[in-house]
Amino acid sequence: TAEKAYNTAQGEKETSGGSGRTASGDSGGTASGSQTSEEGEQEYVQYLEKKLENILMQMDGVGRVDVMITVSDGGEQIVDKKTTSSSTGERDSGGGERSVTEQAGEDSTVYVEIADEKYPYVQKETLPTVAGVVVVAEGGGNPAAVSEISESVQALLKVEPHRIRVVKMCSREESE
Repeated sequence: TAEKAYNTAQGEKETSGGSGRTASGDSGGTASGSQTSEEGEQEYVQYLEKKLENILMQMDGVGRVDVMITVSDGGEQIVDKKTTSSSTGERDSGGGERSVTEQAGEDSTVYVEIADEKYPYVQKETLPTVAGVVVVAEGGGNPAAVSEISESVQALLKVEPHRIRVVKMCSREESE
């Protein structure tokens, strides 16, 4: 899906000197304090629009396209928490065993240090949810092209059909 492609592109960006860093010794989470969620959301939307435009323009009968995507949320970051717990085992004279595990009510956020600054360790990050897509295409007047565009958007972005609008692009002669 587009989300996997974006995650792959972001991973390559991070390993080639991007703003995010992988916390050493952990299971692949990131600590990123230099990019706001709004900037990340906008970057994600622009990435999706460009990828969608490129793929749609390769389809027969579609022609030039312009794509606009809206999102309903900014995604979510789940930070790693450390929970305090203790375990006690007992054995009685009759040979019976019992084990008791106690978890303290306090969770503390795990932090990583990057360049003398501490950031919460992000264990999982979900991308923004696509809310709607508008495609303006030269082939938008052809019902077969409109159907192909709509089905492609549904497949790539997991967007419901009623949230996709495909319209015909006006030609330069028509707009003058």
